[in-house]
Amino acid sequence: ASWAPHPNPPPLVFPPLCLSPLIGAQEPTSVETTAANLLGPNPNFQGFAAGGVPPGGLASREQNSFFLGPSAPKMQITSCLPYQIRQQVGYFMYVCDRVRGEVVVINSNRFTVIERIPLPDPTSLAMSPNLDFLGVTNQASGSVSFIDINPSSANFHQVIKTTKVGKGPRGIAWNPGNEDIFVCNETDNTVSVISAFSLNLRKTLANQLNRPFDVVITQRQNGFGFSRNVYFAFILNRDGTVALFESGPNGLNGWGFDEIIGVATFEFQNPKAIVLDPINLQGGCWVVHENQLDPFTGQPIGNLGQPAVSNLFLESAATGQQSLNNSSTQAPFLRDIEFAIQTSIGPEQITGIAIDIAFDNLMNFSGLPNTNSTFSAGSPVQANGKSQVRGVNNVNEASYMFLAVPNSNQGGGVVDVIRMDTGFLRLDTDPFETGTQSIPVPGVSILMDYFRQ
Repeated sequence: ASWAPHPNPPPLVFPPLCLSPLIGAQEPTSVETTAANLLGPNPNFQGFAAGGVPPGGLASREQNSFFLGPSAPKMQITSCLPYQIRQQVGYFMYVCDRVRGEVVVINSNRFTVIERIPLPDPTSLAMSPNLDFLGVTNQASGSVSFIDINPSSANFHQVIKTTKVGKGPRGIAWNPGNEDIFVCNETDNTVSVISAFSLNLRKTLANQLNRPFDVVITQRQNGFGFSRNVYFAFILNRDGTVALFESGPNGLNGWGFDEIIGVATFEFQNPKAIVLDPINLQGGCWVVHENQLDPFTGQPIGNLGQPAVSNLFLESAATGQQSLNNSSTQAPFLRDIEFAIQTSIGPEQITGIAIDIAFDNLMNFSGLPNTNSTFSAGSPVQANGKSQVRGVNNVNEASYMFLAVPNSNQGGGVVDVIRMDTGFLRLDTDPFETGTQSIPVPGVSILMDYFRQ
């Protein structure tokens, strides 16, 4: 996930370059032609209309690495140079099909159906940070189905466990440190916490919730952020409030309440979605909603019905592991944590009511092993894991925000692209057309990037 393949996606070729391993597609940049590598950063990656320069190169500020693929065909194998890496043609993409009652497994390159996994009412899904299990909420049956997605497992693409949760489960997130799975039960105003060790229900949260429907979870902050050695979960309620969960361990000698500790004072009217802030190590999230918020006062700006996306984050002067001491006998509270709005983007940049959000993954450190802790289940995967931190750094250094706008003032469905590192201004995605263009995507409803929970 750290390296951009070329070409992407690769076209199928026949006969294949090599039979073992059989990939059957055009290979990436060859070890023999590194001088012609087409994957370098380019300030004119969109092209330069006035100069007639076509698009090319990467939009990234810098390059992690690039493919050094196999040699061109040779008469003798001894003439081939050692190569660095080959790319697989397509990966496993998982899609909830509620009408047919199944999770559909699709090849992400060719979009052909590989397999269908029957489930009661697949609604939302979350992948474990070690890429070995998929948790799927079944809204009608009040359960979560866990599917083995490890290709080397004897139970590959089989349901290995079904866990009962509350009524009407919708949003689900897998803790990026592989400790817990959170499930929002919108109908009965609860959140189920499932242990990543056993996949059994560990506890049920019911405090300060009002039809919770989506949730995101931070990494356990050990050596970064507030260094409190706890993780936080942001739970989005239908009434526009965001409840904050603090992990344990609680009780004697504990330092975390393992409970909801407070609710943000800001109200995000008509909330649509919530995602983890890919950059803020202290703990933060982006909320897609209506009616822009003033970053200084947190009060609404303008009238209801205006598009908005806001960055909610945590502030605290108290760093380091915080012993509960006498607090273990008290009701959970924030303990010097405050909520703040860092940025709120409104109709001056967004072309209509947005309903989903994602970020680019051009610069990331997923080639490093997953970050875990003594509370994590299993061994950390060595590459391409979904933990949000690598060591003490963000896994992703996003520069672009993507917003799904099904009814844009540009006409039809579009994806607005916001440049995050230059003042949160909307990017013109096609400089060869007059005006500031978004990406036309008729019927757009869901966006996904690799590190989304």
